Amino acid sequence: MHYFKIMGYRLMCVVISLHLSVVFSEDCQTPLGVTSQCVSLYDCPQLLSAFNQRPLPNRVVTFLRYSQCGFDGYTPKVCCGPLPEDQGGDTTRRPAVTTPPIGTDVEPANGEDSSPSGRGECGVDTNGDRIYGGQFTELDEFPWMALLGYRKPDGRRTYQCGGVLINHRYVLTAAHCVTGAVETEVGQLVSVRLGEYDTQSEIDCSDGVCAEPPQEIAVHRSFPHPGYSDRNKNKKDDIGMVRLAKRARYTYYVQPICLPDTTTRVGPGFEVFVAGWGKTLQGTNSPVKLKLVLPVFEKNDCVNKYKTLGANLVSGQLCAGGTFSKDACRGDSGGPLMMKRPEGSWVSVGVVSFGYGCGRDGWPGVYTSVAAYNDWIQSILTSTNQ
Repeated sequence: MHYFKIMGYRLMCVVISLHLSVVFSEDCQTPLGVTSQCVSLYDCPQLLSAFNQRPLPNRVVTFLRYSQCGFDGYTPKVCCGPLPEDQGGDTTRRPAVTTPPIGTDVEPANGEDSSPSGRGECGVDTNGDRIYGGQFTELDEFPWMALLGYRKPDGRRTYQCGGVLINHRYVLTAAHCVTGAVETEVGQLVSVRLGEYDTQSEIDCSDGVCAEPPQEIAVHRSFPHPGYSDRNKNKKDDIGMVRLAKRARYTYYVQPICLPDTTTRVGPGFEVFVAGWGKTLQGTNSPVKLKLVLPVFEKNDCVNKYKTLGANLVSGQLCAGGTFSKDACRGDSGGPLMMKRPEGSWVSVGVVSFGYGCGRDGWPGVYTSVAAYNDWIQSILTSTNQ
């Protein structure tokens, strides 16, 4: 079994028939103030074409974000209309902006690091009270997202996996991102990039607000779970840890996410999020950080599906997605499956592992359950004195 294309960037995996978007469309107002229809992004050629630009201008990302008007199930909808250039200049109406406070290092009272399990502050949403569920993230959204950097044989650096920061020194990711085929097909894991938004620019800005430069930190050591093997079709134990060579500096744009505790519940009926730049071993990518909301898939049905492919899923795995044309294949291998707790903090409940194709009806993605490996995670933190 080859590597599946895991949540890799692809805006459209299958075509949504136009008449469905017409049936469910509604009046809306574009960022330019033009009355239009709220339709699937895939049925708005002007905006879909704009997103496919490479390089993708930041002003286009901003315009697309403000064009969002809801969802058809789990498919993002936009208020379809012309871009500012078609109206004779950039006349986008933007909301008032408050410059975010620039954070400083937050030092724990004792020890080298705060605990990722909830005793220290984690999962703080620096994005304030904005509504989640769109396709394009805000500049400061999901500040725990990480990109893993690999040195290719020719010496160049490439970013081919994701992860999440769980404290000053550790990033949680997938085992297949730190051992096995990735070492021969991509290269040696050498760094972790934190605080990134748009990989095309050195300094990321949005609506007059600019983030601090990303933190590029060398890797001290990686820890794939000892039970993981590329030879296992079900990719069991696909979880890993990366220890940074120096402490990450917590800022407004770099914060840790929480790990699940004994009260965390994930199952059918729950909505979870994936985010990333769409980089996989085989897929293409988006230059800007994207997000997607997904439904949790019934585990027994998921097990039966993947059994037909020779992959026998185990208890330490979760399934999400699986809705026709709405499993948008974006995110990163090793990136997080996230859930927002009732009190508002975010928790990483899963790690992107593998899947079968993209947007296939009834075929969800498979994620490693973080809760199932809490003891192993804590053992790594303890054995290395964090």
